[in-house]
Amino acid sequence: MTIAEQQKKIIIIDDEPSVGTLLKINLKQKGYSVATAESGVEGIAKAEAEQFDLIILDVALPGMNGIEICQTFREIKNYLEVPIVMISSRSDNLTIEQTQRAGASDYLVKPFTFEELIQKIEDHLARPYFY
Repeated sequence: MTIAEQQKKIIIIDDEPSVGTLLKINLKQKGYSVATAESGVEGIAKAEAEQFDLIILDVALPGMNGIEICQTFREIKNYLEVPIVMISSRSDNLTIEQTQRAGASDYLVKPFTFEELIQKIEDHLARPYFY
C-alpha cells in the first residue's frame, strides 16, 4: 500500500485559486484527500477543524504572509511536527532562511514540476511524525 492509498490529508493554502485547483486535481489523482484555502485565516480555521498530514503553504499571501502562518501552525499542538512545504516564486536566501526559522519542513521555488512536489510530499509523509 502506498502512502497515498492510506488517504493522507493535505491542505493547500495559496491565494491563487488556479494554483490550488491544479494541485488539488493532481494530488487527488494520486490518491490524496485534499482541501484548499485562499488565505491564512481560512487555512488555519480548516486545519483546526480537521487534522491534516501535510501543509502546502504559499509564502506570498495577503494579510498574514506564509511565514507568519507557518509560525502560527508551529504553535498549534496538533501541527508541531506536521510537514509544511513552502512554495514561492522567491528564490532568495533570506526568504528561504525565514521560512526555515518559522518551522517550514521544505521549500519549492515556483515554477516547479508536479513530480518535484510529489517527491517532497512522499519523502515527508514517509517520515515518522508524532501528532
